[in-house]
Parts: sequence; C-alpha cells; structure tokens
Amino acid sequence: MDNIYYQSESHGSNGSTSSTYHLASKVQKWGVLWKKPFGPATSKQNASNSKWSKRFFVVKEGFLLYYPENEKRDFDKRKFFNIHPKGIVPLGGSIVEPMNDPNRLFAIKIEHEDINGAIAIATESELDREKWIDILRRSGRITWRNAELGESMIQTLEKQSLQLAKDSQRYRDQLHEGAQALREEMDKSEELEKIAVELENEKHKIEEMANELLTEKDKTQSEFQETLDALKEVEKEKESLSQTSDKYHETLQLLEKEKEETLSNLKYKEEEAKKLADQNMSLSDTTSTLKDDLEKIEQRRKDLETDLENIQISLKEKELETQALEEEKIVFSEQAKQLESSLQDLAVQKEMTDHELKEEILARRDAERRLKKAEESLAKLEAALKEREDLITQRRKNETAPPEVREEGAKTLEKMRTYSTIDEEISASVADLKRFFEDVALEAAIDANKPIIMKNAVHARKSFIRKTKSFKLRKDRDLRQRHKLTPEFTLAAEASVCFDI
Repeated sequence: MDNIYYQSESHGSNGSTSSTYHLASKVQKWGVLWKKPFGPATSKQNASNSKWSKRFFVVKEGFLLYYPENEKRDFDKRKFFNIHPKGIVPLGGSIVEPMNDPNRLFAIKIEHEDINGAIAIATESELDREKWIDILRRSGRITWRNAELGESMIQTLEKQSLQLAKDSQRYRDQLHEGAQALREEMDKSEELEKIAVELENEKHKIEEMANELLTEKDKTQSEFQETLDALKEVEKEKESLSQTSDKYHETLQLLEKEKEETLSNLKYKEEEAKKLADQNMSLSDTTSTLKDDLEKIEQRRKDLETDLENIQISLKEKELETQALEEEKIVFSEQAKQLESSLQDLAVQKEMTDHELKEEILARRDAERRLKKAEESLAKLEAALKEREDLITQRRKNETAPPEVREEGAKTLEKMRTYSTIDEEISASVADLKRFFEDVALEAAIDANKPIIMKNAVHARKSFIRKTKSFKLRKDRDLRQRHKLTPEFTLAAEASVCFDI
C-alpha cells in the first residue's frame, strides 16, 4: 500500500486537532464517525441502507476522505494517511447542515450538486458535531470559481493599490503643506499669546490709571466743594464788610457834620471869647475844654479813616481771592469734565480689550481642537494605508506560496479586515482632512486684517495714556500760574502736585 508521508503533530484520541501543525501535513481534521450508506439503492438494499457503520474520516484541503475504522490505528501509529481511501467527497460548494435521524441524534448531512443523494455522518456528541460542521463548511469554500474570483480581485486590488499610492502621495504632499500652514498658524498663535499678555499688562495699567483718575476725581470734587464753601463764606464776609463799611461811612458823615458844627461853634465861641475876653475870663476854661474835645474828635476821625482804609484793603484782598476762587472753580469744572471723558474712554477701551481677548482665546481653543482632530485623521489614514499594503503583500505571498502554506495564509487573511472597510476608513480620514484644510484657508482669508486691527487698538491705548499725561501737565501749569496770583493757595497747590507725582 502506497502512503504519503505527511508528518503531523500529536492529536487527541477523540479526533480533535491541535492548534498548530507541521507545514507539510495540512490535515485539517480527522476522527472516527458514524456513516450511513448513500447513493441509488435497489429494493434489496433498502434495509441495509438504514444501517450506520463506523468509518475513519480525514478532512484534507477541500476533500473529505474516509477509510475503514481500523485505518485510524495505522494513522495514529505512522502519522500519515493512506492515499487510497475507500471514498472521497468533494467539499467545495457543498451544503453542510445538521440532520435529524431517529437512530443518531448528532447527525450531519452533506449535499453536493455532483453527488446523487446526500451523505449522512454522525458524531458522538453535540460539541463534536459543531466542530465537524464548522471545519466542513470552511473547507467548502475552496472552489475553482473562488480561486478565479480571488485572482481577479487581486488584480483589481493591485490597480486600486497603485491609485491609492498615488492618492496617498498627493495627500501626503497636501498634509505637508497643511503642516507648514499649521506651523505658521501656531507661530501666529504664539504671537497672539504675546499680544494677549501685553494687552493684559496694559489692561492692569489702565485699571490702575482708572483708579488713580477716580481718586483724583473724588479729590477734585471735594476741593471743588471746599472752594464753593469758601466762596459762600467770602460772600458772607463781603456782605458783612459792606455793611460795616456803610456804617463807618455814616459815622464819618455824622462826625464831619459834628466837626463842622463844632468848628462853627468854635469860631463863634472864639469871636465871642475875643469880644468877651475882657468881660468873662471864665470862658477860657470852656474854650480849652472845647479844644480838648475837638482834639479827641479829630483823633477819633483819624482812627476811623485808618479803619476805613484797612477795610478797603481787606475788601480788595477779598475781591482778589473771590476772583481766584472763581477761576479755580472754572478750572475744576473743566478738569471734572475731562476726567469724566477720560473715564468713559477708559471704560470703552477696557470693554474692547476684554472682548478681543475672549475672542482670541476661543479662536485659539477651536484651532487646537481642529488641529488635534486633523492629526488623529492623519494617523488613521497612515495606519489604514499601511494595513492595505500589508493585505496586498499577504495576498501576493499566499498566491505564490505552495499549497501547504496557502491554508495558513488564508487563515491570516480571514483575520485581517476587508478592502471595503479599509477604504471606508481612508475616505473618512481624507474627508476630515479636507474639511480641516478648507476651514484653515477660510479662517486665514477672514483673519488677514486682524493684526492691523490689534495694532490700531494698542496705538489707541497708548494715545490715551499720552493724553492723560498731557492733562496732568496742563493742570500743573495752571496751578503754578495761580501760585503767582494768589500766595494763599501755595500749600494746596503743593499738595496737589505731590498727589499727581
């Protein structure tokens, strides 16, 4: 008996195969099963066709070989199978399914278009039946039509692989350009971060300046209120001095009248004294007394004139002080208006800075999210292309490999994903990258003028700071001019200058 010496690994006694075999063996499964006779039968054979007999079965590369039961001992001893089986059943294109039989619970039915009738075999347990059905169905996939279809699919896949390689190179070029654009965008983002830091610093400075202006405004308002109070007091003093002056004028007029009367009386008395000197010596005492009274009146008149001159000097000083207070009131009113205008400009600038900074932060986060998604799509695309190349390489190897290696290659290909699944993943990744580049181009076109706007905003804030400094210089100059006019305001002016410093 001729035998084929295909050495195999160790096997269990129940007909199960181990997980791996020697490459020369490639015996998928073997074991002792029950077999029912099949094929056309005469009436004499109908009784015998229902009998089940044990046979030794071997599944070998799309064929089911069966031997007498004693062949199993030779197979287990010599580790090879006989090339002269009792029967051969082609499994390619066959239909394998469980069968109900009153004599055998775990029966299997095999039907083929080239075989007249069905082949019935049976196992000893449900688990064995499932294993045999699984291996028989998988062996039934090996047909000439499937081989031709696989060849045409390989050629088609090779063409698609070349086209995909070209598309991959084109996508890689686009990705390289996109990466450069992203790098430029990242550089712009870094510049925007620096500008955001500068804006934040300027914001703090503006807030500090606003607080200083608010404090200065409060102080100016308090000084303005004090000036108003002082003006009211000066008005009251002016009215009282006017009343006192009027009284002094009335008193001087009365004294003038009394002086005139006294002089007239004195003249009259002197004339009478001269006339009556010889007659009445007693009048000399009266004359001396009148002279003393006249001297007292004259001294009192001089004192009143001196008081009147002092009152007039005080009135002039009060008028000058009132004029200076009026000028200071006007200056304080102008300063209050300028401070209110500066505070309004400062509030507008602060709102613009906060809004622009928030928009920059949101735009940066969105760009980072889209960049991360594009990187993930790029990684998926590279992985899918590599997997496709591996699948093509594996199919070529399996095509050129010997029959003993093809079965293992077929198992490896079954574990790998199909071309359609990989193509879908590649298409999805390419679509994501396309959307990302379109968004980047659109944002680049929209944000072309953004740096100029931000520079204008910075220039406006610097101009506002220069305007505030100019306002302080004008205030100091006005204070120095008031120093020359009214020495009484020296102390208040020095305190205001110290506050500005």
